Amino acid sequence: MIKQWKVEPDWQEPFLAALADRGATPAQRDDALGDVDDACIRQNKTAREIFGDPVAYGKDYPVSSPLTAREAGQARTRAIVLALAGLVGMFFALLGWTGMVRDVDKVWGANPTIWFVVGLVIAIAAAIVDTLLGRKADFTQGETGAASTLVNRMLPWIIVALTLIGLLVVKLTHG
Repeated sequence: MIKQWKVEPDWQEPFLAALADRGATPAQRDDALGDVDDACIRQNKTAREIFGDPVAYGKDYPVSSPLTAREAGQARTRAIVLALAGLVGMFFALLGWTGMVRDVDKVWGANPTIWFVVGLVIAIAAAIVDTLLGRKADFTQGETGAASTLVNRMLPWIIVALTLIGLLVVKLTHG
């Protein structure tokens, strides 16, 4: 289904043109128009009544600049390092949990509780840091669409969720 904008076309077109002149991507322009449309629906007013001149508002609307190739590479590297940290944390948590469930004294020379706690802290910390860094820790820089956004935002939390599922599986199979 095609979205029917409440924003009047004679306001919409100059607004989008002003955003395009500033280098906004099509996805950013669509998001901006969505914000204007939401405001029009919420307040039951026209865009001109709420925001005034479309060109002036288009020049003032916050648009994040695209990352340079170097920044995109650094963001990808950060995302990979954080994902690997999350996976290491998952491994340690599952290692410790398995030792705890099987009631062993030591796993790899340490108390299994230590491995479990350290692993959970690493996995959760990696997910939190990735979330706080936002686009400065993204795998798919410059790509748009729901799939790339899902990967960028959810992967660290998927690792945390898989850790919790793994804990449950270990408990059910060994407990």
